[in-house]
Amino acid sequence: MYGKPWKTGAGIEFRFFAGLKISFLHFYYAFCCFLHFCLYLGFQIKTIAMIKTHRFLLLTGILFCHLLLQAQEKTVTGRVLSKAANEPLPGVSVTNTTTNSNALTDENGNFSIAAQTGQRLSFSFVGFKTTFATVTSGSSALSIEMENADNVLGEVVVVGYGTQRRGNLTGAVTTIDVQKSVQNRPVADVGRAMQGGAPGLSVTVPSGEVGSDPIIKIRGQMGSFQGGASPLILLDNVEIPSIQLVNPTDIASITILKDAAAASIYGSKASFGVILITTKKGAAGGKPQVSYTNNFSWQNVWKDLEMARVNGLKYTVDAAERVGTFTPTGAFYYVDRASYEKAVAWEENYGSTIGKDDPTVFGRDWYVQGSSQKMGTRTYDPYDYMVREWAPTQQHNLSVGLTTGKTSYNLGLGLLDQSGMIKPAKKDQFTRYNASLKISSEINKYLTLRGGALYSQRNKEYPYVTNSTTADPWLYLYRWGPLYPFGNDENGDPIRSPVSEMAAANTANILQHYTNMSLGATVNILSNWKVDFDYTHTNQEELWKRPGTRYTARNSWVAPKLRVDADGNQVYVNDAGKVVSSTDPGASPAYDLSYDMYTSYGANPDHFARTATNFGSNTINAYTTYNLDLGTDHRFKFIAGINRVTATTEWQFSQITNLSDIINPQFRFGTGTQTIDGNKIWESQLGYFGRINYAFKEKYLLEGNLRYDGSSKFPPSLKWQWFPSFSAGWVASEEAFMQWTHPVLSFLKFRGSWGSIGDQSVPNNLYIEIMPSGQSAWIGANGARVNYVGSPAAVSPSIRWQDIVTTNFGVDAGFLDGRLNVNFDIFQRNTNNMIVPAEGIPLTFGTGAPQSNYGSLKTKGWDLGLSFNHRFENGLGINISGNLSDSRTILTAYGSGTQVTGNYNGKVIGEIWGYRTDRLYQEDDFMLDGSGNPILITLTNAETGLYAGRQVYQLKTGADGKKPVYQAFLQNSANFRFGPGDVKFKDLNGDGELNNGKGTLDDHGDLEVIGNANPRYEYGFRIGADYKGFDISAFFQGVASRKIWGQGFLSIPGFQSSDGAMPEAIAGNYWTKETPDAFYPAAYNNAGSNAANNMQVQDRYLLNMAYMRLKNLTVGYSFPQTLLNKAHINTLRVYVALENFITWDHLGGLPIDPESISGYSMWNESNYNLGRTGTGVPAFKSFSAGLQLNF
Repeated sequence: MYGKPWKTGAGIEFRFFAGLKISFLHFYYAFCCFLHFCLYLGFQIKTIAMIKTHRFLLLTGILFCHLLLQAQEKTVTGRVLSKAANEPLPGVSVTNTTTNSNALTDENGNFSIAAQTGQRLSFSFVGFKTTFATVTSGSSALSIEMENADNVLGEVVVVGYGTQRRGNLTGAVTTIDVQKSVQNRPVADVGRAMQGGAPGLSVTVPSGEVGSDPIIKIRGQMGSFQGGASPLILLDNVEIPSIQLVNPTDIASITILKDAAAASIYGSKASFGVILITTKKGAAGGKPQVSYTNNFSWQNVWKDLEMARVNGLKYTVDAAERVGTFTPTGAFYYVDRASYEKAVAWEENYGSTIGKDDPTVFGRDWYVQGSSQKMGTRTYDPYDYMVREWAPTQQHNLSVGLTTGKTSYNLGLGLLDQSGMIKPAKKDQFTRYNASLKISSEINKYLTLRGGALYSQRNKEYPYVTNSTTADPWLYLYRWGPLYPFGNDENGDPIRSPVSEMAAANTANILQHYTNMSLGATVNILSNWKVDFDYTHTNQEELWKRPGTRYTARNSWVAPKLRVDADGNQVYVNDAGKVVSSTDPGASPAYDLSYDMYTSYGANPDHFARTATNFGSNTINAYTTYNLDLGTDHRFKFIAGINRVTATTEWQFSQITNLSDIINPQFRFGTGTQTIDGNKIWESQLGYFGRINYAFKEKYLLEGNLRYDGSSKFPPSLKWQWFPSFSAGWVASEEAFMQWTHPVLSFLKFRGSWGSIGDQSVPNNLYIEIMPSGQSAWIGANGARVNYVGSPAAVSPSIRWQDIVTTNFGVDAGFLDGRLNVNFDIFQRNTNNMIVPAEGIPLTFGTGAPQSNYGSLKTKGWDLGLSFNHRFENGLGINISGNLSDSRTILTAYGSGTQVTGNYNGKVIGEIWGYRTDRLYQEDDFMLDGSGNPILITLTNAETGLYAGRQVYQLKTGADGKKPVYQAFLQNSANFRFGPGDVKFKDLNGDGELNNGKGTLDDHGDLEVIGNANPRYEYGFRIGADYKGFDISAFFQGVASRKIWGQGFLSIPGFQSSDGAMPEAIAGNYWTKETPDAFYPAAYNNAGSNAANNMQVQDRYLLNMAYMRLKNLTVGYSFPQTLLNKAHINTLRVYVALENFITWDHLGGLPIDPESISGYSMWNESNYNLGRTGTGVPAFKSFSAGLQLNF
């Protein structure tokens, strides 16, 4: 019942009841105050002596308390080391659990913090177990050793509005290894650094466009038809407009919240997951800690983009002669059999001596046939002229951290200067300047104030060739055949081409200024109860300037002109391009390309355009956290708060045409049509949230979240909605009956979660009837354009929120004392009440069908992560980590449609229906005439029950007398007949016909699902080692399954063979009588079709976009401390690295990046370059070197 009476010394305490302790200091002070209180209440203490005695006791008590307080509080210093590596740990968070003051260790692991005897210090660091130490009277300097956590119980993980020990997590949460994935790699932005870094995180880099954002998804590629599927990205709990603005070296941690239980506390913006990025705080040690890093890299195209040259001409001629065309074919420059033979001879004579810098010479490189038909003999590789090799990039980062007393500072500065790969451009560059400041000061044990500022300036500069995003220079680079000339002619003038236009174009730029200002406070009401308040104002100003021009060059698109000398006499040249007499053998009249300004006045891009956009937001996060421990077995944590976000976007656009000055274009120099437009968009979100965590004996874990969200996107009746989530975990390894598994099994936890979040990513015009308005092209009586107001879209009166409901089950296991760790999750995410068009709306309705909550889909998948770390007694450390994830999305409700190429119930999103390919026909499959040519017949009912009357080449009967299957249905062009070298498809349903039936689920003929365009089995794995200062790591990333049907020149054989470019992989590997085992079918001009004749959608020519990349290979060396101490340097590491250097793919040499998405770029996300596959800025690889210095 009663405890010990007291202790001696400064720590004297009375113990009245078990568990109730009062220090002597507090007891003495309370006694004096009580005596004083009694006097004022009129107690009968009559004598002056008694009053004097009281006052003496009170004053001496106050003085004694003050002196004793001063004597007890002291500065505790120490050093934190990694127990496994016996190396200092910088950046460890040191917290006084009584006062909640904190500090960080410096680069040498040193720290200092104010504390009193008997108070408890906690040491936490991502990747390590949280460690505690109690301050004793003699402990002025502490030595702390921290053990690797590696996903076991003690690792500290940043979660929504706080942190949790990983062992207590019950939701699907993973982290990115910032040191290995971000800060030790030469990457321009955080998004690219995260690729392959965590299970369930999908990052796609669809092009090498500098300054562009990657595509980031969490667990699946699609959330609904009307909304998005991108995660909420938060920087210090504030949403950011682009991950490009974050300086990678400022980052302290990255956490991925993957299920509703983990993400729902952030409300409806978090319906598809959350990426939490937290930045660094100030370092401890009483003196500034300075860190400087740099990186110099050189980037090149990820592989040779080999386009066809002479072989491409052969394909063109073969395709033309196949259909009976023996006259020259082409556009601008033509080819026939004779000129093809001359091109072969040109390659033999000049291929090794004439290069890309040599001019195009008439007579040698081209000639005129007839009156004006240009015939080419020299072939060109656009890569030589367009792509800049080994373009330089540099990064510099400086940070200064300091904790002095109870105030910490961190200042970060960053510079990125990245060159693009457009060789002829005046400027192709992306620059980013970053500055950040964070300050935190403990005013007293009750109040801590903090503030921060972030500034980022991004500037993308590029040649403004055209305002079109459906046909830019990268499309035209692959548009014309190999005879189309690049470079200059023999007069030194540029020849019209994408390259000449890039060189002549003025420089456009997108200049973005982003600022983020924050103020916050923490009020410690009790040692276990605090209130946090943070206010953040962000603003981004974007100025997009597009100065156009008019192009002048030797015009290769029009007829040439006869060349005359100064006296007006016709000039003659020989086949080497040398001027000769008209009587010389082989002399021919010389021609020149016309030198024209071929851009009409006021036509694209003869204009000056400017768009100004301002985005501003205000974010308030206010929440209280209360920790309650009932004994040692029951731990509670309560959080309740409010989150308010308001955002406004306003933009103005202005353009004027017909520039009077194309060298220095300005708005006032335009004399043509003016166009002005603009808009203002605003939205806000208000959410009230709460979370309860409960842990019983640290092995039975429960968590509940509830958020009540309101969004301005929706009408009043729909504005508010509740989002609940629940999760639970069981640390089975802590059970007594599991002790026999130790030490092989060091940790085992099972967890499960369920949660619901509303989706506000849908456009608000689905809920609100908006009437479009503007100016029409009609001119009224007053000579002005007539204003108009359009009909509003039909809106369903019963439409409501889409609900995203996620269920997750997971297991976390650690083996061999935490050296080997495995995490596995299975999940299902349902989009309920999905918004889809109503059925049964007649075509005469006059507008689109109203959208409402008629549909649903589900995404099912799994994530796997593993890691292994070990250090041998000789000091060698090895680390291996990897992750693998998969998901697929199924449409579970979408009306009554049954067309296989449309949307139907049960459809797997991304699926591709097509034919199965048997092989290529050979000559012995056909009946041949006396000349060895296939025999053309007209089908009768004896050969086919469906296509009688159509013409085909006669097939032989099968070896068993079986009637051959004709493919008349698949002959889509009037001059195409399946013959030798063409594709033979499989009759899958065995009905003797090749077709798609009715194209329905019940009758789809010979079609079946042959692939899926969404990535499956995404993975990344890292292997690393370190020994005596040397370190090496290799990181691989890839996708095991993704297939697409290509579009355009680079993927469809014969797409536009009459005048278009084609890859060497096709032109050098198509069927002829001499190459019967070739991969691609016999030459044929598909005239711009992606799915006709031989190129029906089929499995043989489906592009296999699976790949594996050596994402990063780094070799580094850290100089020994004994050497650095002489120079007063804490740490110095130098390294060299390769990024994206090797790619293993299944594309057979096609110049297509396996990450490319047809029709997607930062300029146009749905129809870039008409959706043609691979026609964009190519991906790049890089070599780099750099250093990391701390002092």
